[in-house]
Amino acid sequence: MTPTTSSSSISSNSSSSEPWQRLKVHHITGYHYDYPVTDSVNTLRLHPRQSLHQKIENHLLSVFPPIRLTSSPDLNGNRVHHVEIKRPHTSLRIENRLTVSIQNPVEHGKTPYGIPHESLSKCRHHEDTQRFLENSSFVELTPEIYHQALAIQADSNDVFETAYAITNHLFEQCQYVSGSTDVTTSAGDFLQNKVGVCQDFAHGMVALCRSIHIPARYISGYLFDSSPDTGEVRGAGATHAWVEIFIPSNGWIALDPTNNLIVNENYITLAHGRDYQDVAPVAGSYLGGSGTHLEVKVKVERV
Repeated sequence: MTPTTSSSSISSNSSSSEPWQRLKVHHITGYHYDYPVTDSVNTLRLHPRQSLHQKIENHLLSVFPPIRLTSSPDLNGNRVHHVEIKRPHTSLRIENRLTVSIQNPVEHGKTPYGIPHESLSKCRHHEDTQRFLENSSFVELTPEIYHQALAIQADSNDVFETAYAITNHLFEQCQYVSGSTDVTTSAGDFLQNKVGVCQDFAHGMVALCRSIHIPARYISGYLFDSSPDTGEVRGAGATHAWVEIFIPSNGWIALDPTNNLIVNENYITLAHGRDYQDVAPVAGSYLGGSGTHLEVKVKVERV
């Protein structure tokens, strides 16, 4: 049986002095149903974003049972593929294969310190940042979250210094435990219980940043573990999540609270949005069936 596929290939050059790293990904999402289901409708945000520091060499998206894929951009500029399978089926398999070249977006010695919090006032009125300051599906800006963010900020008046302090706080104070939460867990729940996975760490950071007027957006993608034997990198065996904050005069800067890192050439961006609701790699529904078994495999390698 021949799979239905969507593919693309783009190449480009950059004048930055940072070296490029080539990474390839093989990501399988499989659903197995105890009984046949019908009218399966899914949206896939699995197409890597093209940017100054991320170049797509090739991309192949395959779906079984075979069905014609359509695609369109969403409100965040992510490419979304649409899948609709009306006939009965007992499994759904989605394979995402891609090769990209990645460059560290923050050049050595150019970490964006020095921008005061007062400079963020214009972000509330700019269409590219205003909606990343508000409540969203998984992020509710409560007085408790605001006071927690103020305590972390302390006396700092530097936007990046504050954001990195939040990154470090979550890494130090919260536990990463696989399976401890699910896709419905809110930022407030995580910040109260202090246990979760990468999705929760990202939601927590988004909430803390927005509560003190730092625009923050949720990023979905993949993480390459360059030293897998150490076990130090968390979230490399699945899709990963991190955060971008907006700093005036610098643009969007990415931080990973799950690993307490400034995002580098080991991160592949798929989509960005207000929270997980906007960027879920696979989301959908179907009719029928009484049990679903999910299988996810992600392999990221250096080429």
